[in-house]
Amino acid sequence: MVEYKDKLNQLEEKKEQLRDEMVQKTNLLVFQLDRQEQYIRRENILIYGVEENKDDNDDGEKVLFKIADELEIDLEDNEIQRVHRLGQKRSNNENPIIARFVSYKKRNEFFTNKRELKNIEGRQHVFVCEDLTPLRYKLLKYMQKSCSDTFTSCYTRNSNMKAKLKTSEKWVTVTSPDDLFKHGIDVDYKKMGCGEILNN
Repeated sequence: MVEYKDKLNQLEEKKEQLRDEMVQKTNLLVFQLDRQEQYIRRENILIYGVEENKDDNDDGEKVLFKIADELEIDLEDNEIQRVHRLGQKRSNNENPIIARFVSYKKRNEFFTNKRELKNIEGRQHVFVCEDLTPLRYKLLKYMQKSCSDTFTSCYTRNSNMKAKLKTSEKWVTVTSPDDLFKHGIDVDYKKMGCGEILNN
């Protein structure tokens, strides 16, 4: 019986070891696919807080060009690949607008100048952000809500999270939950909303 129990314990240990290895390999694949998906989204921006004009067949394109004009950005039709409203109509008629630029350079010009919206009458509540993958969006929210003991500030740039360390005031780049482990943060995948995705 003792010998049998020892063998059973060894099998259980081996099983756990194999499971951990499988989880690590699965997570690695998830992060690799996420990087590829995020790269595809790099020319996109999202615009929130602009009420939809029911009488103007508002698909978001006129809004994009109007905001570009207000930001003094020279934007031509051939520099935009596609613009449209996302999702079903909301009660406040403020469906977000997604715009895909032809070039990352022009997209970045628009995104960089978004800070000027706070100085434009009627645009103070308009918010322009990057088109993050679901995984990166959840990671960003997790960092903002659950990592205040480590980071004092967190935002996105070039689809990556930029966070300021509380201890050294140094800015670090975070692209996946693995990067949080490097800074001593034990990630709660379920709290982040990724328990099923990351097999945790």
